[in-house]
Amino acid sequence: MQTLDALRAPPPAPTSAPPSSNTPLSDFWRNGLRFESADKAFSLAVGGRVQFDAVSYLTTTAMRRNVPGNNPLEDGVSFRRFRFDVGGTIYKNIEFYAQIDFVNGFVTSVADNRQSNVPAPTDLWVTYKDLPWVGNIRVGNQKQLYSFEHLTSSRFLTFLERSLGFDAFAEGFNNGFSPGITVFDTFAEKRGTWGVGVFKNTRSAFAYNVGRNETEVNGRVTYLPIYEDDGKLLVHVGLGAAARDLDQDQARFRARLDARNSPSAFSPLVADTGLFFGNHQQILVPELVAVMGSWSFQSEYYASWVGHAQAVGANNQRLADQGTVFMQSAYGEVAYFLTGEHREYNRETGTFTRVSPKTPVTWTRSGFTGCGAWQVAARYTYLDLNDKVVRGGQIHDMTLGLNWFLNPNMKIQSNYFLTARNAVGGAGDGLIHGFAVRTAIDF
Repeated sequence: MQTLDALRAPPPAPTSAPPSSNTPLSDFWRNGLRFESADKAFSLAVGGRVQFDAVSYLTTTAMRRNVPGNNPLEDGVSFRRFRFDVGGTIYKNIEFYAQIDFVNGFVTSVADNRQSNVPAPTDLWVTYKDLPWVGNIRVGNQKQLYSFEHLTSSRFLTFLERSLGFDAFAEGFNNGFSPGITVFDTFAEKRGTWGVGVFKNTRSAFAYNVGRNETEVNGRVTYLPIYEDDGKLLVHVGLGAAARDLDQDQARFRARLDARNSPSAFSPLVADTGLFFGNHQQILVPELVAVMGSWSFQSEYYASWVGHAQAVGANNQRLADQGTVFMQSAYGEVAYFLTGEHREYNRETGTFTRVSPKTPVTWTRSGFTGCGAWQVAARYTYLDLNDKVVRGGQIHDMTLGLNWFLNPNMKIQSNYFLTARNAVGGAGDGLIHGFAVRTAIDF
């Protein structure tokens, strides 16, 4: 038994001193402005992204008159994203990240007039890293844990827009971000990832909601059965799922076109269920991704069930309970680098990441050097928002893309898409051709 003097003795000095709060930081460029201490216990990154789109549509007069949305189906230019962010690490194990989007938020006045381009948070969180037993815990506004394309950053997408299925089932009128807490980690020497989360279900882009229950539980697990040559050959399989109480017992699923002519809240809709009542929703999203040298393949299936669905009657009354309604979407895309690069894969997150051209484009008054990275891509998407009283329409969609990566931070993307719309009533049925060009830079 220890003596009283032993118990009163001061504790032994720690074998290593904790990080100092007066640690100097060195500055450098690594795809953005970075600051870091020598022991990497403290770091800071300042960044942003700008994506500017020019869009043109070709379709019939009847289609232009009958496609829903706040803006008509006409040519347009807009900033798709304009974000600034700051993030970093303090005391080695605490990460923080704050990002504000200046173009996709909107507020509605009492006269129901929308004011667009209101700044709103996207990522806004703190992460406790490398915890015993659980790995990592993140608290704040963040992406829900399902869908490969959802969790892949908008900086690294193959096409201008994610698939119609993402827009219908994952975007959720909140820009794809919700307030919540997640626990996540890797396993099997980073061949796999797992994560679970609890969120407050919200349709607001401003990271808040007030309501009884209205909770979402979600999770995702991924694995690499094949991973060779530092990711030049890989196969990724994954499964994401979510179960949520509906916000105010209301649901609405809609999808916009593969290129948007105006801020997101105003873009024309190619499919729309309108508002209906329900009490809960389940989502299931299996993933299959492969990289074979310069080739890459990506596909997902979205399955969505809404329980106790009821149409909206006069004076916002609930009509007869229709039980469970089922809606679905699927896409598959293939891409190829003409210049020999390959898709980079992040084993920490189970997603694609930044493309680095072998020969970045540089120039002077005397001429150009380097050709950058050139990529061609094609995608097919199917979306079905019809079941029982819910009649949102059916869509078949083909997108072709040509991407030119001038350097790791800048690219020019060109997309052509052909959308076949089968709408309720038939007035807006037909084909929509679209062509869009994006200039994008991030740092």
